[in-house]
Amino acid sequence: MKKIIILFLLVCGSYSWATAQQKISLRAPKQFRTQVYLYDDNNNFLLTLPLTFSLTDKNILVMMMGNDTALLRNQSVWVFHSEMAFADLMKNDNNISASKSFLKKNTELNALLLPHRKVSLFRTMDDGYEVVKKIAKPILFEINETTSQPVIFYLQCYVAQKNSKYLYNFVAKCNPIEIELIIK
Repeated sequence: MKKIIILFLLVCGSYSWATAQQKISLRAPKQFRTQVYLYDDNNNFLLTLPLTFSLTDKNILVMMMGNDTALLRNQSVWVFHSEMAFADLMKNDNNISASKSFLKKNTELNALLLPHRKVSLFRTMDDGYEVVKKIAKPILFEINETTSQPVIFYLQCYVAQKNSKYLYNFVAKCNPIEIELIIK
């Protein structure tokens, strides 16, 4: 019984630690590397995504998504410049599909940066989205207002997996990643 209780506490502790990784605190101008654990809306673990942040002297926050190793299980992470209908995305690429449960919940794909007045995307993404599989993708944010208070904003990602018919089969909308930027 004692072993079961200890095992239960270890599992709870590791779960708490993993879910705590959804919030990232950045102290600019230092470069910051981390990994976020992406979960779906049912708190099912999807994948680990490496992120690297750095802030330029012109208040541009550079975020590199991914690194030089491929994501596991033929997965990819998708982010969008602006809101997009999933049907429009499928019309533009024959290699894209979605699971029935994904389509039921997500007819619209949200922008990477959930609405925020202090932070905006610095430049648009090619084709309106970025796909991270192996090579790190840079995303640039402009910090519109610097204060002594932390700037808190949220990022939205989607996960797709390769299946027998499609290169990108969307399976989940991830819980938003909270970013807390402290500019010194």
